[in-house]
Amino acid sequence: MLRSLFGRGKRRQASPSTPIESTVRDARVGDVVVVQGFALEYDDCYFVIENVHRYGGSGIVWYELVVADSENRLWIEWSEDDSGLHVTATDNRRPAGLESIGLAESELMDMDSSRSIDRSVEVDGLRYLYRNSFEAFFFRDNRPSNGEGFYFWEFLAEDESKVLSITKFEGVPFEAHFAEIISSQNVLLYPGERPEQRSR
Repeated sequence: MLRSLFGRGKRRQASPSTPIESTVRDARVGDVVVVQGFALEYDDCYFVIENVHRYGGSGIVWYELVVADSENRLWIEWSEDDSGLHVTATDNRRPAGLESIGLAESELMDMDSSRSIDRSVEVDGLRYLYRNSFEAFFFRDNRPSNGEGFYFWEFLAEDESKVLSITKFEGVPFEAHFAEIISSQNVLLYPGERPEQRSR
């Protein structure tokens, strides 16, 4: 309904409805999000949520929203702990290789064994501090079935503006991804036509 009413990719002229009185944690496939403070070209875009994936490992659970309009796609990840809700966003999921960010596989293994937060890597003039590494699982579309296992390293930029995530799935090379940290208040959630509503 929202897609036909507002048009995928149509620039925002009037609010489609009142934002849901909740946060990104309540987002479901079919809902609509507006992402502010990430990039100017996206401030006036409505993005329909196409997928909600879940990750988990080492007692940590986080979610990935894949959102799109007719021209753009964003990936929004969120997690929550005692300090609050944490959100990142990126419009580029093309992975970088370890060599391109100046890391060797042996260095990653050493970080994992030493678990020292004094370890870091510098990429494009920005220093990323090692924060954690553990075995995790990927649950496509938040399915309750057994997830796909992988190993995960996370780094936080020294200025706390970005995160660097490195993953290693079986049979796939190491992949590095970057995302920007944004305020959870900058992700506005609007009710959409969820799949369970259409099936009634």
